[in-house]
Amino acid sequence: MRPAPVLTFLASFLALAGLANFARAQDPDLAALNTKASSLDAQDYQFVQPVCTRCHSPEMFLHSRTWSGWKGIFDQMSGYGAAATPEQWDHVHKYFQHSLTLIDVNHADEDELSAVLGVDEKTAIAIVQRRTDRPFKTAADLEAVPGVDKERIEGVAPRLLFDRLPEDQ
Repeated sequence: MRPAPVLTFLASFLALAGLANFARAQDPDLAALNTKASSLDAQDYQFVQPVCTRCHSPEMFLHSRTWSGWKGIFDQMSGYGAAATPEQWDHVHKYFQHSLTLIDVNHADEDELSAVLGVDEKTAIAIVQRRTDRPFKTAADLEAVPGVDKERIEGVAPRLLFDRLPEDQ
């Protein structure tokens, strides 16, 4: 459901006036959304809040997309004035990688595998070597690689894909 044009205008006006946080504080669902967003990765979400929720509710970003898609969003938001220290951006990136990034296991590079799956470089290389022999078809195939944490894979299973993705998601 799209917000009414008047509400969109009002939200834009309040954001420009520096009152967006006040307006969002009146939203009864905001606490629930913050709780959901924080439950994904509380340690890094504390850095997401001052950077991303300055202008957006968690509802705006609590969905999955590819890492290249997220990087495009970060670049766009930076262009709109989103500001953060390098340390804050590192944590924001880590939050989105660990919690919200779709990953095509059979095509992702080692860095993306490490970040999203929470594996070390040696394990990421082993994943790439294994998939050259035979592509992964299931999460269980991935869990069979030495060094892959079964619990972590179960946690990211809804975001695991085994076929090539469009880059703009």
